[in-house]
Amino acid sequence: MANRKNPFRAQTDFKLELSHEQRTILEVLGKGNMTQGMKVAIDQAGHFYNCGLDPDMNLNFVGLVTTLPNQEMIDQKRACQGA
Repeated sequence: MANRKNPFRAQTDFKLELSHEQRTILEVLGKGNMTQGMKVAIDQAGHFYNCGLDPDMNLNFVGLVTTLPNQEMIDQKRACQGA
């Protein structure tokens, strides 16, 4: 439950029972830091939700396509950075 005593507090405390596998996933996502892993998981969940992934969808039927930046995109980024 979120902190009801002070809704303006920047920190929210969670108490979760996680399996060994779930803790391992958070540690991997956070590069050894479970708190950072939780933040990454929330960011990724928000991204996929905004892309139309519904929490009730069967993930066995959801595909993922990744794209790598092409050379033109890399050159544009370097030009913007003044490299």
